[in-house]
Amino acid sequence: MMKLDKFIEGENLDLCIPTEKFASQSDWYSWFNDKKIVKYLEYGLYPNTREEQKKFLNKSENRLILMISIKNKFDYIGTISLSKINYKKKNCHIALVLNTNKEYNPFIPLESIALMTEHAFEKLSMNLISAGQHVNLHKWQNMMELVGYKLEGLHKNTFIKGFEISDSFWVSCQLDDYILLKKNRGRLWDGTNKIKNRLMKKRKIRSYSNFLKGIYKNERKKYYQKVFNL
Repeated sequence: MMKLDKFIEGENLDLCIPTEKFASQSDWYSWFNDKKIVKYLEYGLYPNTREEQKKFLNKSENRLILMISIKNKFDYIGTISLSKINYKKKNCHIALVLNTNKEYNPFIPLESIALMTEHAFEKLSMNLISAGQHVNLHKWQNMMELVGYKLEGLHKNTFIKGFEISDSFWVSCQLDDYILLKKNRGRLWDGTNKIKNRLMKKRKIRSYSNFLKGIYKNERKKYYQKVFNL
């Protein structure tokens, strides 16, 4: 496997710098042709090629793209990015794509988010980081809460792919919340064992995503029926 330079080092993983040579010679491009990998992503409508992946990498203006590698193994199991980086408004979007055909520590995705979030706040001076997710990824959304991402809303019928029309969550991490977590922990990611213990405790609490879906299904519908019948 090609060795890429490390950009951010973590506990279970390294975030590495992709190159044009990597895009040309690796199977990175093929992830976006795999129906399993892109099931909840808006990819897979047209075939992706190595040439298209090279173009994507070279059009990385206002975007930071890093490859997720299993720690010290240079085995690339995903990619994480900050996009729509706006230095004037101090906000950006975060996204993660994983090659689900590979085996890896289940906490690597969350640590990747934590490391990239830390970089966005500490190095890029962002105040807000946002992300959109398919409604079926509620378990992942609940995990992201452990590193500061709050559920902001449920967007109705915003994921459209073929015959599927589904809802999506919108989540964000505010600078104030990041500072609070950093004050409590020292770092956003303070070790897998500590994060794992928090996750175990969190499972005893009713998730906010289920609470919000209940509101949209019942109270929200009744409310607008009253309003629209005025």
